[in-house]
Amino acid sequence: MEAVAAPDGTELFFCATERPGLPDWRADFENVGGAGPDAENDGGLRIDHLSLTQPWHQFDEAALFHRAVLGLRSQGSVDVADPYGLLRSRAVSTDDGAVRIVLAVGAAPVDDTAHAQHIALATDDVVAAARDHRAAGGELLPIPANYYDDLAARHEFADGELETYRELGILYDRDAHGTFRHCYTLTVGRVFFEVVQRDGGYRGYGAANAPVRLAAQHTVRGFTGG
Repeated sequence: MEAVAAPDGTELFFCATERPGLPDWRADFENVGGAGPDAENDGGLRIDHLSLTQPWHQFDEAALFHRAVLGLRSQGSVDVADPYGLLRSRAVSTDDGAVRIVLAVGAAPVDDTAHAQHIALATDDVVAAARDHRAAGGELLPIPANYYDDLAARHEFADGELETYRELGILYDRDAHGTFRHCYTLTVGRVFFEVVQRDGGYRGYGAANAPVRLAAQHTVRGFTGG
């Protein structure tokens, strides 16, 4: 079996890497230089997790599929406030966190069309990655100033640290294991990227910041007509 379809129609391909007698999936791509494990200044970018919006009536079925077919461990559901209502999400992952997928669904049958899918890239330095993205002409999702006022009231930061986050639109979270810093690109079509930095064994996905991100994306769509 080379591929299987998830309940929402997403196709999952099982690829071989450096296995004798089997085609290597990397042969489908051309190395254009300046990328890959030997590239300089790539910030250690790698896949952290995927976030997939599910049809309203297939949310539980999708969680069962990822657990039964892919062997991923399912975590509890999380409800977050969204301009369209409540957004429910559930993370599934391997025990070591090497594979992480967040399944999300809106509060009504039509809401899945209002939410984009996204790919989260892990980096060793989210500040440098954000600056590099801007220097290359990319735009980052603007975060409201009052978010950083709230952060200042709840956490202590080194001199200038919070100002840097405010400048670049970086969000911050922490749990019992470590800290989490992340920022977002603007949405193109129904896809956007997140850049994340996990320190000290942080295990979550920044759920506390999800309402802020969703509201910011809603505001950008309102200004752009997207």
